[in-house]
Amino acid sequence: MNVVRFKMTLMILLFVCLATVITADAALSTPSACCERTNEGAWCINTGEDNCDNSFMVAPTSCETTSYCRLGTCYNSESGICMENTPQRVCDAGGGTWDSREIGQIPQCQLGCCIIADQAAFVSLVRCKRLSTLFGIENNYRTDITSEVNCIATAQAQDVGACVYEKDFERICKFTTRGDCDAGNEVEAIEENTSNIQVEISSKKKFYEDYLCSAEELNTACAKQASTTCYQGKVYWVDSCGNRENVYSANKDISWNNGRVAEPGEVCAENDGSSKNCGNCEYLLGSRCAEWDGFFGVGKPEGSDYYCQKTECVDRNGDKRMNGESWCVYDDVVGGGTDRVGSRYYRELCVDGEVRVEPCADFRNEVCLENSIETSKGDFGTAACRVNRWQTCTMIGDEEDCINRDKVDCMWLPTVTGMILGGGQAGRSTGFSNPTAGDQMFNNPTATGNVIATGYALFGDEDYGTETSISGIDGICVPNFPPGLEFWKEGSSKQVCGIANAKCTVTYEKGLLGSKKCVENCECLEDGWALGANRVCSSLGDCGGYVNYKGAYTDDGYKWNVDGNDKKFSPNNVNIISGGFSGRVIAAISGVEEQ
Repeated sequence: MNVVRFKMTLMILLFVCLATVITADAALSTPSACCERTNEGAWCINTGEDNCDNSFMVAPTSCETTSYCRLGTCYNSESGICMENTPQRVCDAGGGTWDSREIGQIPQCQLGCCIIADQAAFVSLVRCKRLSTLFGIENNYRTDITSEVNCIATAQAQDVGACVYEKDFERICKFTTRGDCDAGNEVEAIEENTSNIQVEISSKKKFYEDYLCSAEELNTACAKQASTTCYQGKVYWVDSCGNRENVYSANKDISWNNGRVAEPGEVCAENDGSSKNCGNCEYLLGSRCAEWDGFFGVGKPEGSDYYCQKTECVDRNGDKRMNGESWCVYDDVVGGGTDRVGSRYYRELCVDGEVRVEPCADFRNEVCLENSIETSKGDFGTAACRVNRWQTCTMIGDEEDCINRDKVDCMWLPTVTGMILGGGQAGRSTGFSNPTAGDQMFNNPTATGNVIATGYALFGDEDYGTETSISGIDGICVPNFPPGLEFWKEGSSKQVCGIANAKCTVTYEKGLLGSKKCVENCECLEDGWALGANRVCSSLGDCGGYVNYKGAYTDDGYKWNVDGNDKKFSPNNVNIISGGFSGRVIAAISGVEEQ
C-alpha cells in the first residue's frame, strides 16, 4: 500500500525585540552633528544632535571642520604640559591657554635648560615653572642651552657649600652654590653719625665647597640639625639659620657627617616608604617626602616633622598599584555584547598614594581600554577612556570589516533562522540615518534587502555549528559594547530595539496514519532559537530579556509568540541569560555537539 505524504505548515514562531524596562543610566548617540558640549559635559564630540547641550554650538558636520572645535596647541602653566592637536574648547575647559600655531612655534613650549638649585631638566618653560612651584625653589631657565647633555653638565658644574661673610661683627653663613656666593662679593659700608668717615664693616664672602654652615671649623652662629624640611622629594635636616643640611637620619652623627656635604645614599639607603628613620625617599621606588600627620607607623619619626610617605596604592581588589598607574574598572561583565543595563566604565589611577576615580562618558558612550608597560619593577598599567564606536555596526555585512577594531567596536554573530534586520522592514538595515536630513532615526533607507535565514546565534566567540544562508549573508554585525538607551522615554529606544526581529516557519511532513515529522526549520522548536534571537536583541543596546548591573532580570524586553500564544523563558534559560550568555550552554540547548 502506498502512503501518500504531503507538506503542511503547522506553526509560526515570532520573536520581537522590545526595549528592556530596567532603570539604568543610558544614552543614545548617532554620528550626525558636532556638539561643542554634550549633555553629559563632554567637549567637541561627534554624536547625535539630541545629545548636544543647546546652550552651546551645534553644527551638522564633523568637529574637525568647525571653528569652535578647531585643533591647535594647548599649554597649561599649572600642570606645566604642552599638548598639540587639542580643540580650543577642550583647552579652555581645562584651564589651559590655546594657540592656533603648531607646538614648535609656541615659545612657552620650546625646550630649554631648567636649573633648580643643583638640579637641571631639559623641558619647556611652562614645565620649568611648574617644577619650580612644586619644589618651592626659584628656577633659572636657560634658552641658550639647546641639548639635554649640556643641560645636565651645567647642573653638575654647580658646586654647593657654605658661603661665609661677616656682618655686624658676626660670621654669617648661607648654604648655596659657588655662583650665588660670588655674585654677592661686595663691600658694604655705612656712614657714622659723628663724622664723614667711611668705615668698612663687612668682609668679602668666602665660599667653602662641600661644607655645611654648622661645621665647627667655620665658627658660624648656625647650630646643626635644628629642624627638618622637604627638599626635592626627600627629608633634609635644617640648621638654626635655616640652611639645608644633609638628608635626615635618626642617626644624627651619620647624617651630619662632621659638617661635610654627604650624598643621600651615604646617609642611608633609598627608602621606599617602609622606614621612618631615613629621609632618603625615592619617588621611583614609591615614596616621597610628606609632613607627618600622626598616622605613620607606630609613632612620629625621631626629631622630624616629615617622613617618606608611600606613593603606591591598593585598588578595590586589594592589589598594589605603582604610583602613576591607571587601570579600568567595570560595573560588571564587559564586551562581547554582554554589557548590562545601566553599567558604566571607569578609569582609576594612583596619585601619590591616593586612588582617584575618573568615570568614562555615561550611557557607555565611552569605554575604558587598558594596557601595560614592562618595567624593572613589573608591569606598569595604563588605561584610558575612548569613544564607543558602535553606531555603524548593523550596516556592516562583511565579517572582516565588522571585527576590524581599528575602525569600529563591533562583533560578528552567526545568523539566526528568520532574523530580519531593519526595524521591522524587509531587508538588512544599512545603518542609522542622519536625522538632520529629515529622516527618522534608525530607519532602514533601503527598499529591499536580504532576509537572514537558517542557522542560529551562538553566545561567545566560539563556533559550534555550520551556518548557511539562502541570501548569502552568514552572520550579523552588532555592537561589541552595547550602548545604553533611554528606554524609559518614548522614541529612539523602541526604534533601535525594533531593528531586529525573527520569524520562523516550521514545516512538518504528515503521513496518512496521523504521524508527522519536522522537515524544515526544526531548530526553531528549541528554546535555543529564541535565546539566539534574544542574544541579537541585547547586543543592539538595552533591548531584549536581560539583567541590569545589579543583577535584576526583566522579561519585558522581548515578545516570543508561537502560533499566537506568548511564551517566556524558563528559569533555567533566565539563568543562562543572567550569566552573560554562555556559548557552550546555548550550543548544548540547541543540540549542537561541542567541538
